[in-house]
Amino acid sequence: MKKNLLFVSLAFVLLLCACNRKEFVNKLCGTWKLNKYLYANQDKTAAFDTTNNGYQLQINQNNTFTESYKIFTFISDSTITSDTVSGVVHYDTLRFVDTTITPYLGNGTWQLVNSEEDLQLLNNGASDSTARMFNILTLTKSNLNLLNGNKEYDLKK
Repeated sequence: MKKNLLFVSLAFVLLLCACNRKEFVNKLCGTWKLNKYLYANQDKTAAFDTTNNGYQLQINQNNTFTESYKIFTFISDSTITSDTVSGVVHYDTLRFVDTTITPYLGNGTWQLVNSEEDLQLLNNGASDSTARMFNILTLTKSNLNLLNGNKEYDLKK
């Protein structure tokens, strides 16, 4: 009798955990956009948005993810022009910034680890197959806060 009661109790706990996990994963899945970026507890959103413009993280039910953003590169450049007026050569230097915009699209697989406290992202591809671990600070239907070392990402749906 005690064994049956123990078995029923254990089955109930497992069922409850499975329901909570499904609800947790449903909240986690979707397209998340960067709202705020903190580095060492200082707001560095403007700098992050310059180098990772339009950052989005799409987390799918089938344990895959896609990251996308535009990388802005600024290179100082100049050109020298010359003009001859009345036999005299005049040189002028025009200085400008060359802006290069490179789109980034990365994908891979995700999993919840450490009792669903951490989100692990594993990128696909030979040159970028590194695992990144994020501690999940907050998760609601529209807000996701992730911590990676001293970098905190505040994401919104």
